[in-house]
Amino acid sequence: MILIPSVATERASAKFVFTHFNTDNGVGINSRIYIFVLGLLLSQYTITGYDASAHMTEETKKADENEPKGIISSIGISIIVGWGYVLGITFAVTDIPHLLNPDNDSSGYAIAEIFYQAFKSRYDHGVAGIICLGIVAVAIFFCGMSSITSNSRMAYTFSRDGAMPLSSFCLKVNKQGVPINAVWLSAFMAF
Repeated sequence: MILIPSVATERASAKFVFTHFNTDNGVGINSRIYIFVLGLLLSQYTITGYDASAHMTEETKKADENEPKGIISSIGISIIVGWGYVLGITFAVTDIPHLLNPDNDSSGYAIAEIFYQAFKSRYDHGVAGIICLGIVAVAIFFCGMSSITSNSRMAYTFSRDGAMPLSSFCLKVNKQGVPINAVWLSAFMAF
């Protein structure tokens, strides 16, 4: 959010970031509305999982007070951090034709190419960009873990009410009170 635009020697202008729609995308999509809606998918990643606090309510102390606080604060934090992340990335985009080329240095992965270009312009190699991409991969891992945790608690709750196949299997909890079979079922289904 801060590092990529600060190390990039070239930055996009505010006019480009807030008004440019790339309708020359090589796949024949020319609708500005459709491109705008697709662009919103990037921000979707930053607000995924805020409902996990609602799914984890049964394992929370003072749930009647802490659950609403958790949901509202996670939404607020996701909005602020997500907006900053999207702005940081979009201000670092300068070479759109190269970014969309599947034969570029990052094999066509746009976010990898943005990181690579930002660090390559300042340093000889894109190793720092790879490190930043590793940080993103770790964040994606933790988002996946949050989704598995949330999903397993929903499976446990549905099983408790007998509203899910394999209900008796998913009701087993370990010594720590974790619905272990529901966790493994959720992980297996996600895999």
